[in-house]
Amino acid sequence: MKDSSHGVIRLLTRLRDARLVWDVMGSLYNQRIYPLIAGLYESIAEELVLPDRARILEAGAGRGYLSLLLASRHPDARFTGIDFSRMQVCRAERYRRQRKIFNCSFQQSNVLRLPFPEAVFDAAVSVGSIKHWSDPHRGLTELRRVIKPGGCLMIAETDREAPDDVLRQFVKRFPIPLVPEGLLFWGLRHVVFGQSLSEDELADATGRAGFHPVERRPVPTCPYVMVKAWK
Repeated sequence: MKDSSHGVIRLLTRLRDARLVWDVMGSLYNQRIYPLIAGLYESIAEELVLPDRARILEAGAGRGYLSLLLASRHPDARFTGIDFSRMQVCRAERYRRQRKIFNCSFQQSNVLRLPFPEAVFDAAVSVGSIKHWSDPHRGLTELRRVIKPGGCLMIAETDREAPDDVLRQFVKRFPIPLVPEGLLFWGLRHVVFGQSLSEDELADATGRAGFHPVERRPVPTCPYVMVKAWK
């Protein structure tokens, strides 16, 4: 029975990370999850200090909420958001046009093979994306490659060690029609958070990729962990 459960979790995790699933289901994620982590985006926007005319990369931009929030607050900077889902990139571009923000662009790309020269970005950010990367170490080293010396990386991810009671409260905040609360909790516990990273694991992975120093902390507004590191 346990082997069967593990097989289901492995299958669902592969589906979780599939491009086609994000092309089809990304809009549901955008609608349900964004309101729950808006405080995390605000925290990054307040904490990220940028030089004049900075260039910033977002890896796993989704619909573009964070890139466009940052772009609206730093009109002299230039933001590039990448996502491996073509449909998410299209959604981000539509949202950008709706908001009439012109210092930001989005493109389909894979963080494991970034199409940028070395040391072109002053900072990079990523939220809820690294757990989907097939090779997180390679993705982090690619981000380090394209960040300028002294540049900053801010990366946040679902906390694998979040307690069950915290996750249950999180589930109550985003009910999905026709999906029982117990099933939604099981999916988060075993497939989303359970196949993610803890605070220590995220910090260790960032350090192994060559970033130093590395700061880490839990996110107070949602069950995520945050790492801030420098090249």
